[in-house]
Amino acid sequence: MANKKLTEEQQSQIKTLLANNEMLEKTKKEAMEKGTKGSVSQIERAQQEVIDHINSIDPTALENAKKEKKKANSIDLFGDTDMSIFNVFEEENEQKPTKYVEDTDSVKDAESPAESDIYANTETVIAETTTFNDIDPTVQYDVIQLPSNGQCYKNKMDRLPVAYLTAYDENIITSPNLYKDGLVIDFLLKNKIVNKEINPSDLVSGDIDAITLFLRATSYGPDFPIVVADPETGEQIDTTVDLTTLKPKEFTLVGDENGWFEFETPIKKDKIKFRYLTRRQEKQLQKIVELESNGTKAFMIEDTKNSLTMSMSNDKILNEAEKKTLRASIAVLDKWSKKLKELNDSKFNKLITNSLQLQIMSVNGNTDREFIAKYVNSMPAMEALSLRKYIDKNKPGINFDIEVKRPESLGGGSFKTFLNWDDSIFLNLPDL
Repeated sequence: MANKKLTEEQQSQIKTLLANNEMLEKTKKEAMEKGTKGSVSQIERAQQEVIDHINSIDPTALENAKKEKKKANSIDLFGDTDMSIFNVFEEENEQKPTKYVEDTDSVKDAESPAESDIYANTETVIAETTTFNDIDPTVQYDVIQLPSNGQCYKNKMDRLPVAYLTAYDENIITSPNLYKDGLVIDFLLKNKIVNKEINPSDLVSGDIDAITLFLRATSYGPDFPIVVADPETGEQIDTTVDLTTLKPKEFTLVGDENGWFEFETPIKKDKIKFRYLTRRQEKQLQKIVELESNGTKAFMIEDTKNSLTMSMSNDKILNEAEKKTLRASIAVLDKWSKKLKELNDSKFNKLITNSLQLQIMSVNGNTDREFIAKYVNSMPAMEALSLRKYIDKNKPGINFDIEVKRPESLGGGSFKTFLNWDDSIFLNLPDL
């Protein structure tokens, strides 16, 4: 019996549902690797609902999608090269990365005109909060004290009214596409921060952690199940963290009118003003790291290619047919390396100097970005280390240090570790 022809609307639904199923499968694997059992159970339930929905529209859709994916994976990515002789490629993101260029040792995002110079002298500003009298009386909310005490912002706003999660918000929490794009926290906070003029991307990460901690603890309870490795034995231990025990770190720094902070270098006595990065700026920094990784990967591939070429030239074991196959594989490596170098040709990641160029806003009163870039690159190592330690030691946020009790069967006692706090916190739920 022939399959029933789908309408355009049904075809669109199938496409969306298949994408959701694939993303849920990926999220489930990541949760399994982290050992978060509660997350796996919830994801499996959500995935089964998606699969049931797909089958109700077209029972053959899942099988056809598997065949298409298998076929796509066999497509020659490098023109006429026979991929059957070299099939160990790392999958690249389908979206074309932003072109990366270097200009006078500063890094620019060439295809984002609005933010072309990510080291520009931009302000860390969030809008003035609404008065609590202006809040819709039907909205249930609480007022969150920010770990930064508002010192990272121009207006020094130290509290935010945040609404409680609702069933509607679970549409955001369980959206695979938002996890894929790294936007689930952004969307959730945009929906829950009562003052709609505030963009969560303009908040420093420590303040965002405080808001997400409040939302997770008040919505799904304080119990947070985790699996941690015993540092002495390597044994995996199932335990639960009481989220109400996590408190903000003491933050005593006072920001100036721009939300910048002062530091004097120990040797040269330079007076530096720095800022704590917002969520948007941290994402920009991560984009740079990813782009520079292309260059690092390219040089690793090139080294492998050169080693294979040299080994083959002195080899007396391989026959001519095998050498021909190997030469074709080396050609693929060469094309791969060149494609990566077109994105970026850095031989190593410059995370330290990239971070400092984003954080430092003035040196002895000089705010010129080119001057700061050159200053950072030539800073004595001791000066740079002292500044990084000062910034990290005083960073506002939540203290995620926890103590885990070791079961008596494993010898008893306890050990200290660090609670990972990421986008998966709303999927990692206790069994109900």
